[in-house]
Amino acid sequence: MGTFREEGEHWWHVHDLRVRYADTDRMDMVYHGTYAAYLEAARVEMLRDAGWVYAEMESDGILLPVVQLNMTYKRPGRYDAVLEVWSHVTAPPTSKLSLVCEVRSQGGELLVRGEVTLVFVDRATGKPRRAPQGFTEALNLHHLIR
Repeated sequence: MGTFREEGEHWWHVHDLRVRYADTDRMDMVYHGTYAAYLEAARVEMLRDAGWVYAEMESDGILLPVVQLNMTYKRPGRYDAVLEVWSHVTAPPTSKLSLVCEVRSQGGELLVRGEVTLVFVDRATGKPRRAPQGFTEALNLHHLIR
């Protein structure tokens, strides 16, 4: 679960998580590949909190695979720290869903900035499809689309 927060003129979904020992590398930092899982967890909770549950979408024959992921690492996260993953949608969904995510310390320091693009896919045909009816409206209701 997360919360919706306004920062400046924009709204974000914020998901908190604690860095587990298994998430770190030998240098006592969050392993760089772990951040992809952090962004996924935050994205799943953002959609759930907006009324769209991944499991239900998949049951309805709608898949949402990641097709592009870019991350910029600014500072390391450390074992046992509580991090916040801030997410919002960058444009109204079409057959694509594009997000910006920021992993921040509880003090607000930016650790990682990520850009994620997903594509809505029809399970039966394997082909791209439009976002489901009501999806954009749900995101707009929470001011998540910029």
